[in-house]
Parts: sequence; structure tokens; C-alpha cells
Amino acid sequence: MPEGSKDWTFPKYYSRLQRLSKVILSLSDSNYQAPAIIGFAEIEEARVLDDLIHRTALTKIPYQYIHYESPDRRGIDVALIYRKDVFRLIDSKTLRFHWPEQPDYRSRDMLYAQFEDSLHRSWHFVFCHWPSRYGGQQSSEPKRMAAAKILSGFLDSLELEADELLLIMGDFNDEAHNRSLQYLSCDSCQTPLLNLMEGRTVSKGSHRYKGEWAYLDQILIRPEMQKWTIACEAFAPSFLLEDESKLPGKKPRRAFKGPFFGSGYSDHLPVYIDLIIKTQPLLD
Repeated sequence: MPEGSKDWTFPKYYSRLQRLSKVILSLSDSNYQAPAIIGFAEIEEARVLDDLIHRTALTKIPYQYIHYESPDRRGIDVALIYRKDVFRLIDSKTLRFHWPEQPDYRSRDMLYAQFEDSLHRSWHFVFCHWPSRYGGQQSSEPKRMAAAKILSGFLDSLELEADELLLIMGDFNDEAHNRSLQYLSCDSCQTPLLNLMEGRTVSKGSHRYKGEWAYLDQILIRPEMQKWTIACEAFAPSFLLEDESKLPGKKPRRAFKGPFFGSGYSDHLPVYIDLIIKTQPLLD
């Protein structure tokens, strides 16, 4: 907003939209097909999504958006856009964050959407932006454990059939080995998940802090879907990176440096998954 600390103006806003569309189009596959579905961790309002798909180079792609206002203290929400020529929307809703230890604490909702593809298969997506590590990873961990329990309980309530597909993705503000993510992938879970970022090399990641890369942004799937997964990485073309000023190596090229708007994109790299969907059942 113009009156906010970032001193937004229309040229800044329009530039931000153009950069975002550039990243999305850069993720197109070898057949120039744009991503079928994209989740966003920090969206202020629905107008941003409407402008993104109608006032940038994305206008030629049949994208539609899903957005709900959440009670986050900073006024940011999660949202998604999807290609209407690939998916038909069946249902969408939010999963409200609640932390029993502090009932008045507010954070982003999680966003759930169910789709059907051209083969009449059911797809379930959940996009997340879990509470931050503000105050330290350990002291803030109970908030993300609360989010993990909300998500796990919701997934169990879906009672998925064997051939339904499930993807969980977003900014979890935890790594795969942390308790919150381990909670989702434990063998005792009614709906166990496979975290595709678990066990990755420390030389790569979606976020860099004090010279160390980490995957705070992750993608989790039903284990049976691994056979259809051909790639799952942080997207790191050169235009999204810049030299670290005081340490060796590169870091994400962020849009703002303090209050100053520059030529960057984000302090996180996007993560993506490429799936080759076969016509045979998910479970052979």
C-alpha cells in the first residue's frame, strides 16, 4: 500500500508483477507449457492475482485464481493460480490456524483446493505458509507443530481413495528434519507423506541465511506418486541470484533491501515439481 513502510507506487507494483510473470514463464517445460498450478506464500489481496493473470504476459494463459482473506497480523495470505485447461475446480477452502497455547495468536490460513483432470482423477492440493522462526527456531517451533497437527488431522478427514493424488507445498519455515515436518511423514500417520526435499545436499536450497542454504520451502506427496516425479528442485536461474556481499557464494536476489526497492525478486527461491502422469492407477 502507498502509505505502508515500503512506499509502494504503481511503477513499483507493475514492475513486481512483470518480474513475477517472468519467473512463472521461465518455469515452462520443454513444450512451452506454463506450470499447471502455482502457489503463493505472501499475497495481500485478490486484486494482485487478478492483475498478475490479466495485466502481464500471463494473460494468454487460461489461469484462474483462488484466494481467501486470512487473519494474519501482517495482512498476508496464501493463494494459488491454476490452468483451467488442465484442471476443473471441485472445491476450495481454508484451514484456519489455531494455537491452543495462545488462542489469540494469528497467522496465515492454509489453502486447500480439490481439482479434477481430463482423465477424471481427483487432485488435492494444500498450500502453506507456516508461522515464522521469529524469536528463534526452537522457541517458535510449537507454532509450527500446531500447524502440522491441523494439517495432518485435515488430511485424515479426507479419507482419500487409493487413486487420488495429493500434494502439500509451501513455505514451512522449518526444514525436513525438524519436528513439524517429521510429524507429517512418520510411518504411524494415517495419511503418510513423502517429503521430496528430505536428505538434500546442504549446498543447495530455497533460502540462504548467514551463508547456509536450507529448504524451508518444500513439496510433500503421497509416497506412491514418487514413480511419476521426474524433478523436484529449487528453481535457481542466474537472474534470481546475486553475489553474497560478505560471504562466498550466491544468495536469492531479493526485491527489497531494507526500505529500498531494487531489481530483485525474492529472498526465497521458488520450488517446483515436474510430474509425468501415466494413465495406469496410482497403486499398481
